[in-house]
Amino acid sequence: MTRAILPLLAISMILSSCNVPAPEKKKSLRVKHNYIVLLDLSDRLIVQGDQPERDKKIIRQLYSLFEEKVKRELYIKSRDEIKVVIAPQRGSRLSTEIYEDRLYVNMQNVKNIFRKGKEEERRDHFFANLDTLYREAVFSKRPSNYYGADIWKYFYEDLKIDYVKDTLTENYLFILTDGYPIVGKNQKKLREINNEFPGLHVVLLEAAPRDKDMEWDRIMGVWEDWFNKINVKEYTLIKRGAITKELEQIKSILSHE
Repeated sequence: MTRAILPLLAISMILSSCNVPAPEKKKSLRVKHNYIVLLDLSDRLIVQGDQPERDKKIIRQLYSLFEEKVKRELYIKSRDEIKVVIAPQRGSRLSTEIYEDRLYVNMQNVKNIFRKGKEEERRDHFFANLDTLYREAVFSKRPSNYYGADIWKYFYEDLKIDYVKDTLTENYLFILTDGYPIVGKNQKKLREINNEFPGLHVVLLEAAPRDKDMEWDRIMGVWEDWFNKINVKEYTLIKRGAITKELEQIKSILSHE
């Protein structure tokens, strides 16, 4: 009996002395945040004299919140991105593609060594191009010289490019507009679109319909009906008001991240 046990003990001791490597832990990907800022650069920029500065304050706030998110991911773990895009506009004189390229930061495309080291340089570059964009966008003091921005067309043609389909991505679309979603006289109805954008969070900012005839309710009703039809479940419609309050609302919307 004792002789049978001894070989088993010897085998057990040999096995326990082997340095068997522990299985490698899989690297878990962090949730990615994709901030899309859609600009309406129509005559709204001159109807209210301070509109360009208000827009830029909102975009700078979003960029700062983007940076805070990157820092929380310790820079090297961040997969986040922010982009400024311009709504289609007939007769526009802007070099849209150039500005959209300059106002785009994707941390996945930034080498680890530059993620923290060149943070300030990226920010300065982004803000400088933002200033240049708005200077060029305000080319006349006459509203009749501006064409309307076609936000519906952006949803129909371009959002599918900017939207990230990765299931670990939260997509936010911030729309800076006076509230009118389409160009033309018939603004009571928006055509549906075939593309679906699961989980898309839409935040409409600076909406400023005329006060007469309960226009706020009518225009916002158009948006709400359309969002429901195209299956956008999370949206916030923010009326133009004190800029500090709007900035607080933006921060509150993103605070759950």
